[in-house]
Amino acid sequence: MRVIITDTVFILNHDNPALEVFKDVLLVVCLEGKAVTDKYECFVSPYKQVGMENDKIGVDDQRYKALESVTDDLNRKLRYHDDILFLTDGNPESLYPFYVIKDRNEFNSLHLCTVSPWNFEGKRRIQGHNDMLSDLSKLTSILYIDSNKYLLNLEKDATMKDVMQKLEADYAALLPTVVNSIGELYGGYYFDFASNTYVAIEEGFNGIDLSKKNQLDTEFKAELHRNFCTLGLIMSPDYPEEDDGTKEEIERVPARIDGKKICEYLRNQRIELAKANGIEFESEECPSIGPCAGTCAKCDQESEYLRDKLEAIPAADRVIPDFKLTEWEVEA
Repeated sequence: MRVIITDTVFILNHDNPALEVFKDVLLVVCLEGKAVTDKYECFVSPYKQVGMENDKIGVDDQRYKALESVTDDLNRKLRYHDDILFLTDGNPESLYPFYVIKDRNEFNSLHLCTVSPWNFEGKRRIQGHNDMLSDLSKLTSILYIDSNKYLLNLEKDATMKDVMQKLEADYAALLPTVVNSIGELYGGYYFDFASNTYVAIEEGFNGIDLSKKNQLDTEFKAELHRNFCTLGLIMSPDYPEEDDGTKEEIERVPARIDGKKICEYLRNQRIELAKANGIEFESEECPSIGPCAGTCAKCDQESEYLRDKLEAIPAADRVIPDFKLTEWEVEA
């Protein structure tokens, strides 16, 4: 296992005691161009600030470009066939290592834990964070904490410092469950906060077991060491391979941070379609809390049911409501 943070992360930074358990596997990616600690291994990006202060976010940020220029060097820090866990937060810069690695890494399972920016941080920063999460297809798993839900549940005299401390404590408390689980994950998974477990993206609703919601791990059971191994001889397969595994990988839907929003929108469309045509239709609301794909096997079953019912209605009598498709904008 390898755990990666940056020197720009606010919550689980290199001074946070919660990370001491990872001392043998933690890599601090130093985006500012200088090592920030001698406690953990550092990977120092060649960034050097020249002239006016850098105010870009994302791929136009000079710190991103500097890190991208040494992606191969960073990739070599990751052992083959190891689980790579990126611990990030609402700071877009904390996602830079994940973003530069995701399309260049072939032999590792990539896992991401992140937090949404606060609503009051502004659209530019929120959009920059969302852009870094626009393609999650290379991930084996993702855990996404909506920080703004903490603002909705403020106690009467709570301060912003109290909210931050609560968020930090909850994030740290999730780490044993995350670390103990990711080594067993294959394919695509998201962390569901309704059940406090990882759920296979393709299963969605059908994979949620609410009986486990109070069973968060409190101790690290997985071995926290780096997986030293040699790659050996690489046999490049002929593509495309005509087997079920290749087909499933191509058709696998990735998680989306706005997946729940899409799920609810499509479910409401199905309900309206059934109502307009007098079709008896019951749709149980999905309890999932997390970045699902926006559709799953249960969604497909409901769609197939409605399709079959519609086909039994004469074409001239079918009613198709006017659904307006809008461009999805993630609400932080």
